Amino acid sequence: MIKIGILEDEEAQSNKLQQFLARYQDTHPEFSYTATVFDTGSKLIFGYTMDYDLLFMDIRLPDMLGIDAATRIRSMDAGVMIVFVTNLTQYAIAGYSVNAYDYILKPLLYSAFEVKLGRILNVLSHQHNKNWLTLKTKQTTFRVEKSSILYVEVDGHDLIFHTDHEDYHIWGTLSRYEKELGEGLFSRCNACYLVNLNYVQSVRGYTVMVKGIELAISRPRRKEFLSDLARYKGGSV
Repeated sequence: MIKIGILEDEEAQSNKLQQFLARYQDTHPEFSYTATVFDTGSKLIFGYTMDYDLLFMDIRLPDMLGIDAATRIRSMDAGVMIVFVTNLTQYAIAGYSVNAYDYILKPLLYSAFEVKLGRILNVLSHQHNKNWLTLKTKQTTFRVEKSSILYVEVDGHDLIFHTDHEDYHIWGTLSRYEKELGEGLFSRCNACYLVNLNYVQSVRGYTVMVKGIELAISRPRRKEFLSDLARYKGGSV
């Protein structure tokens, strides 16, 4: 089941997109979806949940540019696929700044839509095989790719997820996320750090270098951590 959001203030255009989706389903019975329509950028931003797979977004909206709405969405969700639907090619191209997958030009034609939706669904099928983690902070919710996490740090009663682009402070226990992140890629070097083994650069004594950051390895966990690292690296540390 693909969850789709449609951001379009013109009813005729949103109706046409919905008709095209239904028509596509008629000829591709394996395509299963739900669609929700938003007529302003604000409604999408404040009503957004982290389970959307695909957003069709108009550029010109009554309250903001679609690019600005997409920027807000992208700050919350790195995984959702964004496709702009517009007659303004210059804005559509600017959409790549928010990692938009593609754009569809108005006036909408089903033949072009069918081809692009097929490509979109093919990419989504591969994306669904990736591992994403949903993190809830006091202010909002984020979705991050597990492979982007450098390490997780215990900070009092909170956790800090250090990723390759920013840090996320959330409430929770390290043991919970240790289970959620799974075995093989992550390993604890001590009670306070859960390390992504892909980013380990070196181990010296009781310290490990994780992408330029030195973390302590505790004596009780050193043997298991080195064993996990050796398995990940293919038998050599």
